[in-house]
Amino acid sequence: MQKLYVLYDRDCELCCRLKEWILAQRSWISIEVLAAGSRKAQQFFPELEQIASKDDLTVISDDGAVYLNNNAWIMVLYALVEYRDWSIRLSNTLLAPMARQAFAALSKNRLLISKWLNASDESVSQELRNIELEPCAVKNSPQIVPTIREYLQ
Repeated sequence: MQKLYVLYDRDCELCCRLKEWILAQRSWISIEVLAAGSRKAQQFFPELEQIASKDDLTVISDDGAVYLNNNAWIMVLYALVEYRDWSIRLSNTLLAPMARQAFAALSKNRLLISKWLNASDESVSQELRNIELEPCAVKNSPQIVPTIREYLQ
């Protein structure tokens, strides 16, 4: 995998913050950020409307894997130099459902990251439950691709 295409909801505050934050980060994998539903996104991925929602993050790798919703948030962290370890930690069963909350916390507060490094997953999970997000409709869809842990094996 050499490149990720990140499709975000341009009407979601968290997604827009993600776009700006990604562009400021060093990454292991090249990242191109596109507004979901934009002309360019439709040209690159015309079939994507059948499986993805413009209401949450979608990540597509250059090898054709599609990551939706929480898996997409985790995949973005996986591509970033300083956050790969977090992507692996967030891919476990307890924390994966709160990947959006984790991104919101990680992108705003680096001191919180330090605090969580030695905390248990249960402790991190409890803190993530307390993070409020701007509403962003999440399409309930079956998991289409493997988790990061499965990808690394």
